[in-house]
Amino acid sequence: MLPTWAALLFLAMWGRSAFGGPLAFRIAAILDDPMECSRGERLAITLAKDSINRNTNRSTTGKLEVDIFELLRDSEYEMGETMCQIMFKGVVAVLGPSASPASNSIISNICGEKEVPYVKVAPEDILKVQFPRFTTLDLRPTNTDISLAVAGLLTFFNSTTACLICAQSDCLLNLERLLRQFLISKETLSVRMLDDSQDPTPLLKEIRDDKTATIIVDANATMSHIILERASELGMMSVYYTYIFTSLEFPLLRLDDVADQRVNIVGFSVFNRTHPFFQDFLLSLNRSWQENCDHAPFAGTPLSSALLFDAVHVVVAAVQELNRSQNVGATMLSCKTSKIWEHGTSLMNYLRMVELEGLTGHIEFNSKGQRSNYALRIMQNGKDGLRQ
Repeated sequence: MLPTWAALLFLAMWGRSAFGGPLAFRIAAILDDPMECSRGERLAITLAKDSINRNTNRSTTGKLEVDIFELLRDSEYEMGETMCQIMFKGVVAVLGPSASPASNSIISNICGEKEVPYVKVAPEDILKVQFPRFTTLDLRPTNTDISLAVAGLLTFFNSTTACLICAQSDCLLNLERLLRQFLISKETLSVRMLDDSQDPTPLLKEIRDDKTATIIVDANATMSHIILERASELGMMSVYYTYIFTSLEFPLLRLDDVADQRVNIVGFSVFNRTHPFFQDFLLSLNRSWQENCDHAPFAGTPLSSALLFDAVHVVVAAVQELNRSQNVGATMLSCKTSKIWEHGTSLMNYLRMVELEGLTGHIEFNSKGQRSNYALRIMQNGKDGLRQ
């Protein structure tokens, strides 16, 4: 006999009620950015959930619930404890976090053991998860795709000599495919790593003295802006130079205060600005920023917030398809037992078959659960801001 609290919790899980319809299905989202004045991830998830619950046929799918867990630090132990709480709640999938390598590794492992799908929005982490579980789905473009895109730009610009500035030590692993291409060609690529001071000035002086015209920057939006500021101070903002940024956060770069029309600055974006909800999404993030953050102007849509919005829609689309063929119910799982979620493998198979148009463009996956067949848009600075 279940105690009263357990019976109520069980009834709150996703499943079919005795009254003939699904009650609700539950997703867990793990966020490592609790600040309101940052990536807007909590708002993005709420917008996705509200949109789905307004537009979905409840008689066949049930109401979507999203439990949000905030990760205050990247700790394997703390993430393990949180994941055990999540598994006990009974969820159909886990989303996020958008960074936190150690935590991502734990999430992947526990979701794999319990056969609960994990939709990953963080960058690839080669060192931590060399053999991702079958239950992991990657919503971000792969490092290989970014490398191929940079190589394509170098060919387009006819750049036979280039310099790569690395802000983080994992840069060379992330861009391995790009480096390999230089090794088998007659072209030259020099690599310069930022030291602990994180001041790019000495590196930029070396690049200027070497007369290298094409500069590839692998850094986040904040460091990328600092690099451009220092380059401007050193007179390296002229028609002679081309800057290629590898970060998909390139649209967040504030270029108007560091660059003019003479210098060629190029980067990538996966945003689909023609998506019917994109402008509303942007306005909602902007409004939230204006209400809570008065220390800096709103820079634009953070990639992680758009990815989490899309991740919610991906899971719901797969659940809807699976629910056509079987009555799916979530199960309360314990980290202390070997019990798995019996519908997890089926849902994962449906997740890999999802095709939809999201805020980050066309969403489709290959057999490895990696994003495929999407548009990586090339963005360039112009007199009216970035243009495609």
